[in-house]
Amino acid sequence: MAPADPGWQPRVWIVEDEPAAAALAVELCESAGAQASVFRAPLAYLAALRGSTPPAAVILDWRLEHELSAALFLATRHRHPLLPIVYWTGSVASHLPSMIRDDQRTRIVDKADGAVTFERALTWALGAPGEGRSS
Repeated sequence: MAPADPGWQPRVWIVEDEPAAAALAVELCESAGAQASVFRAPLAYLAALRGSTPPAAVILDWRLEHELSAALFLATRHRHPLLPIVYWTGSVASHLPSMIRDDQRTRIVDKADGAVTFERALTWALGAPGEGRSS
């Protein structure tokens, strides 16, 4: 479906290994009019990243099992440098690497800040110029 199609919805990929957090992220994405896909395993996300049309935005959890979040960030940036990323994390933003903190197409949201902050970051991500969208 194309953006001109009235049934079109932007796609958001969520990489989150905690079921409750993933379910909340899906609910918030759907309430924003986005179609959400959850990747509980990094390899499934990497396969989609390599073989699918990119989504409108990606939601990444910093504290993934085996500390693979930074590697997923790098793979995403390598494949799609303009893709908006929202880091939804329980960590203090200053503890994240500078490559993430300083990235102009990334927003960091603390899970403790609640849904409103996540919704603002999601609104930014869905409206930000990115892969396949005009500036």
